[in-house]
Amino acid sequence: ELKNELKQGYKEKLVDIREEIMRKRRAGKLPGDTASVLKAWWQAHSKWPYPTEDDKARLVQETGLQLKQINNWFINQRKRNWHSN
Repeated sequence: ELKNELKQGYKEKLVDIREEIMRKRRAGKLPGDTASVLKAWWQAHSKWPYPTEDDKARLVQETGLQLKQINNWFINQRKRNWHSN
């Protein structure tokens, strides 16, 4: 009985660890096809890379990302790659 309880406890802990690892993996880079949609918009609007609310809504539909993710991607992209001069 004790052996089975210990085994079950370890199984549950392993499941928790696996779920945590999967959550952490999701953070970070976007899938390539999603990133390419955003980069295409970026390149087409490189002089003024500030999407309108309609642009963002379209990008949400095209990419399946959340609006907050779209906003964050553009904020980061401008910080890293855009010089208004």
